[in-house]
Amino acid sequence: MTSWLAYDSRLSRVLLAVFWWFATSVQLLATALPFAAVDHAIGLSHLGIWLGALAALPAGPGLYAALKCMRDFATDGYPGAPLTTFWRAWTQGLRLWRIWTGAGALGLLLAYNAVLYGAGDAAFAAITIAAALILAALIAVASASLAGAEGPTLAVLTAALRAAALRPQAPIAWLALAFLAYGSAQLPVVGPNLALFTPAACAFAILIVNAATGFDRKAA
Repeated sequence: MTSWLAYDSRLSRVLLAVFWWFATSVQLLATALPFAAVDHAIGLSHLGIWLGALAALPAGPGLYAALKCMRDFATDGYPGAPLTTFWRAWTQGLRLWRIWTGAGALGLLLAYNAVLYGAGDAAFAAITIAAALILAALIAVASASLAGAEGPTLAVLTAALRAAALRPQAPIAWLALAFLAYGSAQLPVVGPNLALFTPAACAFAILIVNAATGFDRKAA
């Protein structure tokens, strides 16, 4: 009985893994809270669009931090100190601030296009595709940086986009995973509970995709 309660027992490792996934998911969601708060409080207005673009900026380093946390977990098991690990990685992700700011600016333009022209099917489809491409580019940049891409921001972006172009199955899989994670969170009854774990699961699956498709090798 005591062996099951030991720190290094199988049960303990499973519980620590569940806690790590939960903590990573909640902290990633926390970086998106400012955007959710602005969207809920103001909605689609000039002020809401501009404040929403600004409020979404913390989610960029949050994406990097979630991938970094799950990469540490995949490498070493439960690393410990989930709060410190996540927010230290978040501050490391700030070095890519030009990427996050550029994505925010593009999101601002897409929001105005959605308000002005989004009623038509063709315009809605174009805006959706553009938003998906931006998301894929952000995942590519965060993944490339974690894989070892170094240098100025433009060099990291170039390495990320080049690797994504050489391994197109990777960004397709990323978007499919993001869609599944979002869709599962919308399920009645169980959706809110799943949302506490699916962000980390999506990040972990992205890392698997990167290794399986060779994205990491191309980006490094």
